[in-house]
Amino acid sequence: MTLSRTTTIGAALVVGALALTGCSTSDTDAGDATAATRTAAPTPTATPTPTADADATDGVGGTAAGAQPEDLTFEDGAELSSTRLPAFGVSVSSLPEWELTRSDPSAGSTEYTRSDGAVATVTQQRVTGLDPTMDDRAATEQLFRAAGAPVEGLEEQLLPTAGGGTAQFLSIAGQADGTWTATVARAFARPGVALTVKIDVPSREVLRDDLHEILVNAQVVIT
Repeated sequence: MTLSRTTTIGAALVVGALALTGCSTSDTDAGDATAATRTAAPTPTATPTPTADADATDGVGGTAAGAQPEDLTFEDGAELSSTRLPAFGVSVSSLPEWELTRSDPSAGSTEYTRSDGAVATVTQQRVTGLDPTMDDRAATEQLFRAAGAPVEGLEEQLLPTAGGGTAQFLSIAGQADGTWTATVARAFARPGVALTVKIDVPSREVLRDDLHEILVNAQVVIT
């Protein structure tokens, strides 16, 4: 299932494009993993340098400027700062079979195409109207539910973090019109951000391996 930029959940929650500074590794153009808002598109900047100070806080229960949390469980989401935004940093050099084929800052998405025909879309979005006190798992389930995905079919995925740990995401896979698709997503309720990886592959046999290649290189960074 694809999470739409304009999905409305009930009367309050709207998913839209996310304003993020450039968040890519040193071997990637700064715009490769950027996103833009409907109202302003900031100039991409260099990738934030992760620090080892994962325990520092900003005094209001959030991660301090420059600090990268080691793990981001759904429960850990409540400790994030509301002003520092989660983002993806994708290392293209670690994906020799993949090519950057499209970057759309206005939609907050970047597309990669594999030599076997698989297409992966990495998206970063702002979520407005989301209750910042909501548990991140519940917020993520709400995103999938809005996209028409059965919540009972969601499975957990772990993606790497810039702090050397893992971040919890939820995923679902399916088949339609001869194409196999998997979507991996996480809503961060406190800062109001959704991170999504969607992959379309030509056959079921390559789905797991192709998705794995993208996920292990889609590092979650707190900008």
